Amino acid sequence: MVTQHGRKLAYEIICNQFGELVGKVIRCLLLKGHLSLPELARFSEIGATQLRNCLLVLIQHNCIQGYRVEVEGVGLASSKGFTSYVAILSNILHRMRFPKFLMLVREDLGEEAEALTEGLLEHGRLSLEQLTQRAAARSSKTEAEIEQTLRETFANLVRAHYVERCPAPEPVLPPRPPPETKRSRTNAVPQSHRTIETEESRILAAAAPMEAERFLLGLPAAGNKEASDDGISSAMGADVGQKRKRDALAADGKTMALIELKEVLWRVNFEEFQRRLRHQACVKQVRSRIDAGAGSILQAMLEATRNAETDVKQRFSAPLSMDAIMQAVRETPDGRTMTMERIRMALHMMCAESVGFITKQSDQGSQYVINLHKIIEAARKYELEGIVLKRYGKETCRIFRLLSMKGQLEQKQISDTALVALTETRDRLYKLLKEEYLQLQEVSKTADHAPSKTIYLWRVNYPCVVEHILEDMFRAASNVGLRLAHELQQEQEVLDVLRQYHHSKTTKDAPTVTLTQTQHEQVKRIRRVASILEASLLKLDDSIMLFNDC
Repeated sequence: MVTQHGRKLAYEIICNQFGELVGKVIRCLLLKGHLSLPELARFSEIGATQLRNCLLVLIQHNCIQGYRVEVEGVGLASSKGFTSYVAILSNILHRMRFPKFLMLVREDLGEEAEALTEGLLEHGRLSLEQLTQRAAARSSKTEAEIEQTLRETFANLVRAHYVERCPAPEPVLPPRPPPETKRSRTNAVPQSHRTIETEESRILAAAAPMEAERFLLGLPAAGNKEASDDGISSAMGADVGQKRKRDALAADGKTMALIELKEVLWRVNFEEFQRRLRHQACVKQVRSRIDAGAGSILQAMLEATRNAETDVKQRFSAPLSMDAIMQAVRETPDGRTMTMERIRMALHMMCAESVGFITKQSDQGSQYVINLHKIIEAARKYELEGIVLKRYGKETCRIFRLLSMKGQLEQKQISDTALVALTETRDRLYKLLKEEYLQLQEVSKTADHAPSKTIYLWRVNYPCVVEHILEDMFRAASNVGLRLAHELQQEQEVLDVLRQYHHSKTTKDAPTVTLTQTQHEQVKRIRRVASILEASLLKLDDSIMLFNDC
């Protein structure tokens, strides 16, 4: 959901990490949409060389995608084309979540995998050779010493889908499919159950590698295999022609391995991290709504069905039988001590009509399906009620929750059911109306819309409330980021002295630098302020992801 403050936040992220010049380019793309190189030069007012460098930086860090637009020529003229660029807003916002990505990899695959992921997050796109050189420089070892271990760790990252091959740099955008006719629309899937294909999704789909190649890891085999094969063949008296064929194949294999090592670029797969964070939000909601045991069971079910998910925002999981659920739960540390009766009871609670987090399908032999969409919706409503509670108090939150549950109610009905005085109910309703949390609908009994003969119904327009809350969250995250940048800028002189102090401690020939008592106090203050603001930003990002990316 692209909003004004969402684009502003993305622009500030780019400016903070890459500078104002690159920020100008991304700002033009966020505001104007798809632009070609001459259009970018005109709108950004940046020179050709600097503009190309800015585009290279943004492409390297997966913030924009270029694509080729073919234009048919007239008469005998051949078809021509030009390259346009589009900003990938979701990838820019994901840059706030890099610490969470590293934590996920560390918990799943260990510190070595975290170090490789950190290199890809820091540099955007790297080849396997560049990753090896980086790891060797950081560990003070030779590349030959760490090569085998690094390749095994990298293979684990690819198998877990944390890392993927980079998309095509300039794919040709295919033409749009023809519009549906009236006859074909009658048997079509309802619009609410279809994914609306945007222009950005078409570009990203055209650039993405085939699924068979996306996570293909063609690492070179052991180097002695060809030599041993040749020795055996010579001993058996193989003819010269067959030996030449094998030599040619071995040479081709070495060439492909060299290409794989030096030319194939890899990047972090944001979709996989988004999926895992979404699963964490679902487990957290179930644990708070039911108990920790139900959350552990749901986590095991999500892990068992994760490979079957084809979309990041998939509404339902793949079906699981009771035996498959038992096996998945028993493989987890928390599930080893769970009895079958405990697992059945938790599933029954999650299948209850008032909860509906899991659906039982009896027609397929008692299989269970996770309703991911309903769990996320419940988490969003819980977050919304928490925001209303903090801003407007218990009585207003009670009124908001009542309208969320009942739909449309009159003012007198709201006052009687929520146990709030009528005059106080009126004040709270109009305050929520002013803040765009509620909507007021008039149902007149006469054509003249006389107030005495008109029924006024209050209701929660959920999509509008979500959009309004998300806009507030983007604005708050932007303000927190600006405040953090301002605080660091104010103490820039002390931070420079602190860097010199650490440099003098780690370098032998460096001049000695000391900090005064006042500077020590300033350092403590800026660390405390930065810690609070960074924690607030991470907390805000949790809510932004719940409403925007789940």
